[in-house]
Amino acid sequence: MNNKILIIEDDKDIQKLIRLSLEQKKINNIFTADDIHSAELLLKNHKFSIILLDLNLNNENGYKLLKFLDLEYTKLLIVSAMDSGIDVYEGFKNGAVDYIKKPFDPIELSYRVSAHISENNIHYNKHLKVNFKTEDVYVNDVLVKLTTKEFEMLIYFIKNQNQVLSKEQIYRKVWDYSFSKDYNSLMVHIRTLRKKIEINNNKPDIIETIRGRGYIYRVI
Repeated sequence: MNNKILIIEDDKDIQKLIRLSLEQKKINNIFTADDIHSAELLLKNHKFSIILLDLNLNNENGYKLLKFLDLEYTKLLIVSAMDSGIDVYEGFKNGAVDYIKKPFDPIELSYRVSAHISENNIHYNKHLKVNFKTEDVYVNDVLVKLTTKEFEMLIYFIKNQNQVLSKEQIYRKVWDYSFSKDYNSLMVHIRTLRKKIEINNNKPDIIETIRGRGYIYRVI
């Protein structure tokens, strides 16, 4: 869910190969950086679930970026031509969950990334964090309590992020009923969910109303 992927690789051809291999596995939301500075900027402004890191970035050591990573929530995968046993040991010692040696098979790389994504139970969106395993929801790291319907609605939004969902679609999926013209229950739940997860309920920027069409859950 909302698995932002960052590829940090100074070779444009390899960077493109990795991106294409991931996109063929339907893995999107991919960002790229080809030097330490551009990677720093992205890491300061985004929360990534997976980072693929080359260690030799224009003769700078990729490990310099570790201070910007929260390895409790970000999975670090090293992709490097440094392939000795000591290099691999250092990679895992520095918090990597996988070490992929160059040259690599792009299909194998995509399957490895996919496997790590499937293990990821955390969704981040701006100030919001959702743990699918524990069903805990946090706003600015403060736990908020959702009702069962509110949580089910939020999960449905997340699964269909950046897509306009009609009232009919939401009602049918979350309530498992054929839609009626009584919008009250749905609108009440949307309103209470917004109060709990939006910073400014009067100007919601996560669950946005699309007039005449429905709602959209925006990943920011």
